[in-house]
Parts: sequence; C-alpha cells; structure tokens
Amino acid sequence: MNWSMSQQPQRIVITREDIERLIEERNSLAALLDVIRQNLALITQSINELRSAKDMLTLLNKGEVQDTYAGVGGGIFIRASPAQGEKVLVSVGANFVIEMDIPYAINYIDERIKEFEDLKSKLDSQSADITKRITDIDNFLLYISAAVRQQQPTQ
Repeated sequence: MNWSMSQQPQRIVITREDIERLIEERNSLAALLDVIRQNLALITQSINELRSAKDMLTLLNKGEVQDTYAGVGGGIFIRASPAQGEKVLVSVGANFVIEMDIPYAINYIDERIKEFEDLKSKLDSQSADITKRITDIDNFLLYISAAVRQQQPTQ
C-alpha cells in the first residue's frame, strides 16, 4: 500500500527527561492540590463559624437570648446576659477589634462570608483544573507505559 506523506502515521519521540519532567510536574501539582484542599477546609470552617456568630447575633438583636455563655479563650466560658442594644466587639484582623452595633456587626459578618465564599469558589475552580491536569498526565504516562510494554519482545 502506498502512503502519501499526509497519510503516514506520525511517530512521537519522548525522552526519559520528558517523562521525568511530567512526573515532576504531576508531583508538584499533587502537592499544590493538597495545599488548596487544606485551605478549602479552613475556609469552610471559617464560613461555618461566621454563620454561627451571625445566628447568635441575630437572636441577640431580636432579644430572644436572655443569657448565654461567652468564650474568653482557652476553652473557658463565662455566663453572659446581654442587654438589648448592647454593642459587640468584632475582630477585624491583625489583632484589632472594633466595637459595633449588632446590626452593623451582622452586616460585617455577611460581607466576610461573601468574601470567603468567593475565595472558596476560586479555589474550587483551581482544584478542578489541577485535578484535570493530574488526570491528563496520569493517562499520558499510562499510555506511554503501555506503548513501551508493547514494543518489548515477549520472552
């Protein structure tokens, strides 16, 4: 059978260095994926804590909480009886707190939740992209491995 240039199967040459670079890339991506997953877990935890705080502030604002326990750190809690219209201290980062009215604090928490959810969405997208690239590399390495095995003479 006569093959023209455009019909001939093409050969791809891949070197040991190419394979090593792919393996190195795959390992780097796997490490990055682990970091992203850890960050996603921390973000999810922060979102849940903020939602709990918002729920409590909402109840306080409606006057539905007569007394509660407030954390003072180190796993220590004290009984607290909030007064209607009382202000709360809100951590704004870098060891700074601001005294706020409860409705303002609720609004601040809503903004923080939105920021975390946006960040979570970006990290979820990055995680999916990295997972796809890892899968592509794995499939390509499996293909190369199968091709090498086919070329080896059977004994």
